[in-house]
This record gives sequence, structure tokens and C-alpha cells, in this order.
Amino acid sequence: MNKVHVIVNPSSACGRTGKHWETIKTAIRSHFREFKYVFTEKPRQATEIARDLLLDGFDLLIGVGGDGTLNEISSGYFHPTSGQAINCEAAVGIIPSGTGSDFIRFMKVPGDFEKSAARIKNSQNRKIDMGRIRYGAAGTAPKTQYFINVADFGLGAEVIRRISSIQSGSRGAFTYYRGLLSTLMSYRSKNVRITLDDGRELRGEYLIGAVANGRIFGGGMIIAPRAEPDDGVFDLVLIEPMKKIEVLANSRLLYSGTIERNPKVHILKARQIRVESSDKVYIEYDGEVGDLLPAEFTVVERALNLRI
Repeated sequence: MNKVHVIVNPSSACGRTGKHWETIKTAIRSHFREFKYVFTEKPRQATEIARDLLLDGFDLLIGVGGDGTLNEISSGYFHPTSGQAINCEAAVGIIPSGTGSDFIRFMKVPGDFEKSAARIKNSQNRKIDMGRIRYGAAGTAPKTQYFINVADFGLGAEVIRRISSIQSGSRGAFTYYRGLLSTLMSYRSKNVRITLDDGRELRGEYLIGAVANGRIFGGGMIIAPRAEPDDGVFDLVLIEPMKKIEVLANSRLLYSGTIERNPKVHILKARQIRVESSDKVYIEYDGEVGDLLPAEFTVVERALNLRI
């Protein structure tokens, strides 16, 4: 019998999660007789809450929200200093109630509250990989962040920076696409040096560099059509510079999952990816603004028990 705690992001889905909580709670109660719950009140708080609950012996944490909520809770499964899992047997589930749910949809989590609660109750754990980002600029304190879906540097990160004033729970596909259009007006591709775990080194100018554990980001863009979250490797997607009209013309390939058809798109497999640049290049991870390059992306293999 699991010791269950629910972590609710009431601001997700433009605040509808909080308004519909009684309905969501009833759906959960129909499958879990005993559980406790807590509402988050600020960004990144779910990570702190999840860590404390795991240390208190809870072994099934259920998030109510979108991809951002799932990211925060999953990040809490790791000790902040050692990076070790707090409880290797503990699992996480998600009740979808958010605008940003690319990874959730990719994992085929039912959108219906009652059906997703039933799936959590009746399914076995599926061990999936997570991504870890470690920033390592000279003279700065090291910093670690985790992601469950996609991290990227370049254009995608600049879009997230541009729309960061909009709460993640209020963003949708149109928000991202509108941000993409406005960012394109002034954005220039960045020169980077990439070192892969097999020793290969790539140097070049790229519009986008995506480090993918999942397949979809940006409100439905299929950036890594062949990525699997449990294969022990990232799909590194590199897109060469394009003119603005080229980006717009090829956006349909992103939504149809056929981006590989473009000869300017390259997809590589790697477990560890080091990225450096003499330019000022930001990172985003699971729709959140990260720090600047340089950074190292590492697969944390079979790190998380996802109850789906």
C-alpha cells in the first residue's frame, strides 16, 4: 500500500486547477481512499515539497498540473547536494491540468481527471530517464537542474525568455508560436562547440540545439521524433542557420513530426553533451529559463518511477 501525497499547482491551466480542485479531489478519492494534499504558492516550491515528503516516507507523489509541475516534483526526487535519489522505489504520477503538457501528452496520460487517477492506481511503475544540467563557467558556483522532457539552447531558449513574464500555467501553443515569431525578428544563430561522450567534437553555427529526452516541446512541436524516455540516451537535435522565411516554411515539419526531412536538421545520440560558446547563449529546460552556457547535459538513466 502506497503512502500517497498530492501536490497541486492551483495556478496551472490559467488558474482553473484551483477552481476545479473539488472535482479533481473527488476523482482521486475514487481510487485512493487515503491521501494528503498541499497547494503550491510559488514557483519551484513543488521541488522542495516533494523532497520533504520523500524524506517523510511518502512513496507515491501525485502532481496536479502540467509539465512544469511534473518537472518540479520529479526534480525533488534527488538530494540537492549529492544528486542521489532519495527513495529509488518511490513513484510519481500526474493528473493533467495545465496548458503546457507536451511530455504528458507524449506519455499518453489521459486528460480526464478520473481516468488519469485510475491509471495511476492500476498501472505499474515505468522507469524513465531524466536529464541533468550542470553549469560550469569559470569563477562561478556550480549549479544543477533537472529536466524530464527537453532542454535547448539557442532560439528556443530565447523564446522562453521572451515569454517568461507569462506564468507557465497560462501559456499555450499559441503563446509559444507568437513568441517564436517575435523572437525571429532579431535573433541570430550562435556559434557553439559541442563535445559528445564518444569524444566527437562539433563546431559550428546553429539556430537551435535541443537535448531531448521526450519528443515534443513548445506546445506541440515534435522536435525529436524518435526520442524515447527510457533508452539511456539523448536525441541531440541541431538545426543549422535558416532565414526567417525558411523557419516559418519548415514549422509545419515540426508539427507533423517530419523535421528530419530537412537537410539542415541533424539528430545524434549521446549520453553526455558538453556545450560551450563565446557568444551569450541561454538554456531553457521544460519551459523554464535556465542559465548561460557553458553547460553539461547528462542522462540520469532509469532515474524516475513514472506511474502511468
